[in-house]
Amino acid sequence: SFTVVVPGDPVVAHVGSTVILPCWISSPENAEALEIRCNPVLHYNHGKIQNIHECFRNRTSLSPRSDQSGGLKDGDVSLRLEKLTFQDEGSFHCDVSGDTSYGSKVVDLKITGESKTTIHVLMDLHLIRNSYCRSYCTLL
Repeated sequence: SFTVVVPGDPVVAHVGSTVILPCWISSPENAEALEIRCNPVLHYNHGKIQNIHECFRNRTSLSPRSDQSGGLKDGDVSLRLEKLTFQDEGSFHCDVSGDTSYGSKVVDLKITGESKTTIHVLMDLHLIRNSYCRSYCTLL
């Protein structure tokens, strides 16, 4: 019997970076034989990743949450996401099931940084302000 454990606070990462969404089982046991669903990202079963959602292809994997972790062999079922986008922000369900046990927890991901839209708006405001200042100074 095991319990799924995740951090209590949201994981915060910058757009474009790589993040580990920590998830592990409390009584350390080999998770290689367990079924792991990191919804909506991937499905792991029978010792390998069975399916990865299209928008996460080529930028996700199961990865140890720290250098001290033994990975799947020690019950670490953490999810690695690379090249983060603003669309990645949200809740990720860590579902782990074995022959006699099942556990599920949610990890929330918050993405920080400025979007291109925000940058364009700021640039437009900057241009408008500079134009106004030049016009005002010319009138004086």
